[in-house]
Amino acid sequence: MTTPVKLRRLLRSELPKTRDVVDPTVRQKASVIVEDVKKNGEKALLSYAIRFGDLKEGQPHILTKRELKQAFDNIPVSQQQVLLRTAARIEAFAKAQRDSIRDLKTTIPGGYAWQKVSPVERAGCYAPGGRFPLPSSVLMTGVTARCAGVKEVWVASPKPAEITKAAAHVAGADFLLCIGGAQAISALAYGAGDVAACDAIVGPGNQWVTAAKQLVAGKCAIDMLAGPSELLVLADDTAEPAVVAADLLAQAEHDVVAVPMLVTTSEALVPKVEAELTTQLAALGTKATASKSLLNNGFVVVCDDMEKAIETADFLAPEHLEVLTRDENKVAERLNHYGALFIGTKAAEVLGDYGAGPNHTLPTGRTARYTGGLSVHCFLRIRTWMQLTKPESSAAQRMVQDSVELANLEGLEGHSKSASYRLTKQEGKMNGHAMNGVNGDTKKEEVLLETPVVEYSAGEVPLSSATTPRAVLFDMDGVLADVSKSYRNAIIATAESFGVKVTHEDIDIAKNKGDANNDWVLTYKLIVGKLKEEKKITLELVTEEFQKLYLGTNGKPGLRETETLIPEKKLLDEIAANYPVCIVTGRPREEADWFLKKYGLDTIFPKNLRVCMEDCDPKPSPKPIFLALEKLGLEATQGSALSYMIGDTVDDIRAARDANCNVFGLGFVPPGKSPLSVSRPLFKAGAVRVMENLNEIRGVLKLDASVSMDVKFQGDRTAYVTRQTKETKICCNLNLDGKGKHEVSTGIGFYDHMLSALAKHARFDLFLECKGDLHIDDHHTTEDVALTLGTAFKKALGDKKGITRFGSAAVPLDEALSRVVVDISGRPSAHVNMNFSRPTIGTMSTEMLEHAFESFAMTAGITLHVDCLKGSNNHHRAESAFKALARALRTAVSLDGFKDIPSTKGTL
Repeated sequence: MTTPVKLRRLLRSELPKTRDVVDPTVRQKASVIVEDVKKNGEKALLSYAIRFGDLKEGQPHILTKRELKQAFDNIPVSQQQVLLRTAARIEAFAKAQRDSIRDLKTTIPGGYAWQKVSPVERAGCYAPGGRFPLPSSVLMTGVTARCAGVKEVWVASPKPAEITKAAAHVAGADFLLCIGGAQAISALAYGAGDVAACDAIVGPGNQWVTAAKQLVAGKCAIDMLAGPSELLVLADDTAEPAVVAADLLAQAEHDVVAVPMLVTTSEALVPKVEAELTTQLAALGTKATASKSLLNNGFVVVCDDMEKAIETADFLAPEHLEVLTRDENKVAERLNHYGALFIGTKAAEVLGDYGAGPNHTLPTGRTARYTGGLSVHCFLRIRTWMQLTKPESSAAQRMVQDSVELANLEGLEGHSKSASYRLTKQEGKMNGHAMNGVNGDTKKEEVLLETPVVEYSAGEVPLSSATTPRAVLFDMDGVLADVSKSYRNAIIATAESFGVKVTHEDIDIAKNKGDANNDWVLTYKLIVGKLKEEKKITLELVTEEFQKLYLGTNGKPGLRETETLIPEKKLLDEIAANYPVCIVTGRPREEADWFLKKYGLDTIFPKNLRVCMEDCDPKPSPKPIFLALEKLGLEATQGSALSYMIGDTVDDIRAARDANCNVFGLGFVPPGKSPLSVSRPLFKAGAVRVMENLNEIRGVLKLDASVSMDVKFQGDRTAYVTRQTKETKICCNLNLDGKGKHEVSTGIGFYDHMLSALAKHARFDLFLECKGDLHIDDHHTTEDVALTLGTAFKKALGDKKGITRFGSAAVPLDEALSRVVVDISGRPSAHVNMNFSRPTIGTMSTEMLEHAFESFAMTAGITLHVDCLKGSNNHHRAESAFKALARALRTAVSLDGFKDIPSTKGTL
């Protein structure tokens, strides 16, 4: 017979006032481990890992992207899709968080001050091992770090299951440390062998992990000190006992130290919940754990009214807080202290655990009174700048004078002297001290500062598929061409011919130091640096010998014949079809031409889109970057739109960085190279990401969406239209008899919104993608998209037999009202009156919005009247017009049951 569950009854006065997150005994023991790993590095790390059962002797302790991708590929497709969908929801919320934090520039007396928001460079994300794998924690931490803009992401998890490895792949982790506990935290904080020291460490763990995080705080940032997991259900008499019990048990099964809490205004609810707990616990597979946490840590507080219940909830400041009451929104608004709030019966706490969007790594032990949960903020730094452009101005001088006087008040003579040297009026100085009464008595109105002028900007852009680059630049050797048996062997053999032994390690060391883009020069430097006796060796002699080996002589094939293509040509075709591309290589032109022709890449990278050795100074000079952008017709200015430079050496990355025109360096690990040894110098040089496989670029380029466009709709009234000009490349897939499915990507957010509304309300299926010159303005993209959509519309209509032909609609959106009349007449004309009061909506010009209607009508072959009749909000005016167009088109293209063409002339 099952023992009935009875929750502890506590009064408000009996609730614990504090709860130590870290046990002092555990902290003392953890400190021994942390200090040992700090002092002895990898040796101590592996020793503890083997001792505590994380690893077996000789087992690798770090997994790279390749192993993580293999794990993902090997799990069932259904599990892959769960991870991908969950990650997408977490990413959407985290990106919205990141977008809410902006750089700013504001005026100060005599100059300007800036706020810059920047991510840390390297993050460690801990995910517990324990009884069950927690892939959700990997996603919550890793995805959030990437959305913040962190360049290098480490995941640590003891004895990771395949699903944990797969989650690390989906989260975009660079490496996975297969070790847990205090030893893992110490390694992430201080570095240990190949494990890099991280700038921030986040994620939940057991008491050893939490103690270690407390010990390393200060060496690096930590998110929080999370103790046992908590849930407080705030309920009244309207709550469903079965739901309350289920939610308490879901929390209780986490761990024997989990804390399930019920605070209620209904005495009658308690026995009903206890009865449900008894019934549900008996059938629960985790009842051994859940029953212990319920009986040992769970409790209920019955309050006289909701006011006292809210006060009790605020006092406890729980990790998770569910509101299961009448008027739940009003109750929620009165609550102040919690990690995450779940409002209403349908918003179960477990949905937050598994990726509804907001993060599930949350503060416990009443720490929610002063801190929040894991977010992009945990990976960001706020840095400030200051510059005085008019130091002689009266406002600036008053600020300097105040600094002098404050320093004197604090007895800091050096501060006073330092500030006084900034006074432009010499009579205001006397032995480094400001004279009393300078500028006379201060009037009250002089204390008031001028209203500062504040400018906001997005600041650094995190790397993701949401950041569409204007160009992709490719290094050749080590990225496109595998030169491990050609150039590298030529270096070694050339050196040998001069009596010098050079190894692959020597080449790697030289390449990682930089300024080694020209292999002839590099070979010469390696030879001269290793010569034990003086010999007359010139660069010309070295180059001659190198070229004999590389190109071949007397009918003997050269080492270049061993070169192979690293990425699939199909991937390069796909990238080039969507983005402007250019080669930026240190190779001589003849050798670059030879390789590109051999592998059929000369159409992807035509001769006019190749920057080679003869063209300018080699990388790390930024000149090759400037020349590549010039060849693509793009400006190289500080405010330019984003471009990518893909390279395998520090010279490639430094050239991108030093170009100072928003070119992101994407590092690449050549085949056969250790990702750990290659990635470290690339990240140090400024790479924003390091890839082990060029297919990873799909994560930062919108390529998969483009592929879907090639799948043509089936049916009589469908059209597939492409259009390419010097300014735009467009693909449009239209089905007039659809269900309103849509996927639109023009690069202009508001335009996407309008075209999606058009498809939805016209019940057209529409897949449309455009790559355009938005770095110039929105004109070409807006116009060409409308022309292409009109062409597809006309094509899908076919012979127009049986259509209704005419359509009209008046559609409101709040205060706005628009009317649209359509005649599929075959006589194109447009009459558009939107009367916008602002020049832009979002990033789209209102002028081009009106022009979009006109362009669509021209190629669709319709007569179109669009009138916005009223509305104070420009967004509402535009959206009501597009929706009205959608409904009018839906009517006009509908079939009226007749088979003829609806015209007395017999043609449209």
